[in-house]
Amino acid sequence: MRDPNDHCRPLRVGSLFSGYGGLDLAVEHVFNAETIWFSENNQHVARIFAHHWPEAPNLGDITQINWRNVPSVDVLCGGFPCLNVKKCS
Repeated sequence: MRDPNDHCRPLRVGSLFSGYGGLDLAVEHVFNAETIWFSENNQHVARIFAHHWPEAPNLGDITQINWRNVPSVDVLCGGFPCLNVKKCS
């Protein structure tokens, strides 16, 4: 947990269902924060995220993460998971 008296360290952000990182970018900007890890299954969009946050590891499938090994964060954000739904005509 963040020390409320430590005004030098940015808030640490964890990101679930991250997509390309739009939500994370907004959280970082508004709260002067730093995204330290993310979880994204779609490898195409995960590459975009990783390009902008090269130091943040992709933890992958949220159902397979061992949360005991994940660094704690001050802010947890998440996008709404996308579903591949076929349109019926």
